[in-house]
Amino acid sequence: MHRTGFIALFLVLFAPAVGTAQLSKLPRPDSLEASFFGGAVAIDGHWAVVGASDDDRCGSHSGSAWVFRRQGDTWVQAGALMPSECEEGAFFGRAVALDRGRIAISAYRTFIGRAVSNHVYIFEQRDGMWQQTARIASPDRDASGPFAAALDLDGNRLLVTSAGDASGTGANGKGFVFKRSSGRWGLEDTLESPLPLEAGTLGMSAVMDGDWIAISGSTYTRNKAGFVALYRRNGDEWNHFSSVRGIKGFFIDVDLQGDRLLVGEPRGGIQGSGSARLLRFADNAWTDETVLRPRLPYAAGAFGMRVALGHDVALVSGFDEQLELDINVDQVVYVFERSPDGWRQRRVLDVGASAFGAALSIDGTQALIGQAAEGMPGQAYFAPIERP
Repeated sequence: MHRTGFIALFLVLFAPAVGTAQLSKLPRPDSLEASFFGGAVAIDGHWAVVGASDDDRCGSHSGSAWVFRRQGDTWVQAGALMPSECEEGAFFGRAVALDRGRIAISAYRTFIGRAVSNHVYIFEQRDGMWQQTARIASPDRDASGPFAAALDLDGNRLLVTSAGDASGTGANGKGFVFKRSSGRWGLEDTLESPLPLEAGTLGMSAVMDGDWIAISGSTYTRNKAGFVALYRRNGDEWNHFSSVRGIKGFFIDVDLQGDRLLVGEPRGGIQGSGSARLLRFADNAWTDETVLRPRLPYAAGAFGMRVALGHDVALVSGFDEQLELDINVDQVVYVFERSPDGWRQRRVLDVGASAFGAALSIDGTQALIGQAAEGMPGQAYFAPIERP
């Protein structure tokens, strides 16, 4: 970043720490120059998965996903994943999830009018190799919109959404919970939108943690707010518990960790600088705990475009102002940590790229950050989360 004169001195003295030294790149295969590598990421323990949905390995936009394993302080490639029926235009790697030695990957494409067959693929380790063990199709034959828009894994449960269609087809989106039993994945429950279509179309972001599921619903209009629907498990049934409304964002990203919910609101804040709304479950209700904002907000900065929530730490991506320019050209990741005096911004992670922070994932004291944009080389960065 180019900062000069008094303003640069002010930023050095008063701005939060900005750094790249703690970031390390995962080794990107040479064949993935413009494959959207880094558009989806997941990290769990010493494993990481990175999606490359534009990879042309089995034809144009067939997609792929890459597994990495940490050995000491180094990440090494541990396998390339592709579905058994790899095909052109499937966009395999659009979303990825990783939990307890199991990987879920979506092959997702949108459609208008005529449905296409999207799937979610499950991979597990067998004989030291990652092998495809299941292929999951839409339970309602895409009647609620394109299947596999978002997904998450939590033990023996898998959450997959269909994306509602705001163009007038009437598809409002759904959530589907699958449970693995006796080696097979079966549909456990279907989650309907609690609100009419005009309040927002369900399904473009979703997360599952323990007995809770959160799915966002966007109106996909500039001035009309969306919502987040929360579902709670009772045995093998999932019931709508409550909805968080008035979320200002074209795309609304969500993450759950225990009794906390983080919701990105990239069109919220002063002059649309963006915010991230943090809620906590207590006394049988989800209530606001705080609102995260950057110390140096930037008008139309899209802060909250992507969010990730860990134990007492949150990552939020947004644009950072480049002085002497009138456009947003640099995206950064803000690190917030909870201390006895509340949530505070601790650091800003910055590699000087507009696509940095396109995907976020946290596991304990480590994070994975994707950098991806159409037609550009992608990247995935590992970041240790240091406590204050």
